[in-house]
Amino acid sequence: MSAGWVAASVRAKAMARRRIGAGAARRIALAAGFTDALGLLAGTAYTTASVPGTSLSEAERLVSAAELWQLRVLSGWLPRSAVGLARALGAGYERANIEEHARNLAEPGRPRQYYNLGSLALSWPRIAVTTSPEALREALAASPWGDPGDSVPEALHDVLVLRWLRMVGAEAAPAIEWVTGAAALIVAKELLVATSAPTESMVRSAAPLVGTDWVTAGSASALRETIPAAGRWALDGVDSPSGLWRAEAGLAGRIESDGFRLLRHGTPGVEPFLGAVAVLAVDGWRVRVALGDAAIGAGPGEVLDVLA
Repeated sequence: MSAGWVAASVRAKAMARRRIGAGAARRIALAAGFTDALGLLAGTAYTTASVPGTSLSEAERLVSAAELWQLRVLSGWLPRSAVGLARALGAGYERANIEEHARNLAEPGRPRQYYNLGSLALSWPRIAVTTSPEALREALAASPWGDPGDSVPEALHDVLVLRWLRMVGAEAAPAIEWVTGAAALIVAKELLVATSAPTESMVRSAAPLVGTDWVTAGSASALRETIPAAGRWALDGVDSPSGLWRAEAGLAGRIESDGFRLLRHGTPGVEPFLGAVAVLAVDGWRVRVALGDAAIGAGPGEVLDVLA
């Protein structure tokens, strides 16, 4: 085992201990007001979001940016052989940048808010300089993301998420059930909620993870049977569109519990590093949910209860 993996594993376990956790997230959701909720982030990994006057959307973005910063720090300790893993995980934030850029091109004059990817960038420097939807699509086609089939912002999201999940699955074998489960929920939403047929680009993007039989599934139960075993668990209890939000929270809970198990892996390597990234990502997700609950003043919602 290389010194790089030893250092990365030690650092990953230390950083994972900085998470807020379920108890603190509930206290955020229970805060007397949104400003009080923000104040509870002071001194944590999300302290940049604690400034009074920060809006909910900006706080959510700052929490995500803090997650990215933690990933960048951890990736700096990895051996050179793990560059592909780090960039695959960071591609989730590049995906968000691409979608933001597509919206900016469609609506000139919008405030531009991009994540700073640093060395985790796959193709962002070339994509960021495009000045039209057509040029954006061409840049994506020439990148690891591939041609998305469309440059309309609304059409990009699911295609890019599916392609990001494929990147993670290719680089991190312990994450295969997470990415397959996440893909299963995307196609379930497409079948149970969408009002039009899935695009060819989406079907192609989903195929490596969940095949193509899902396209003709006529019900939630039939859909479940078309999904590979590695991701079928994510659809447990999904009998109608109303079950999707609970399944998404269940996915986050599964990723977190698996992450803790990987963190306890005795040998330095991919497992503790990936475990730390997983529990930190879910921690950030939980904080964003708690902030949303605090903003509407309703206290902890059902999502936090599922994720507890």
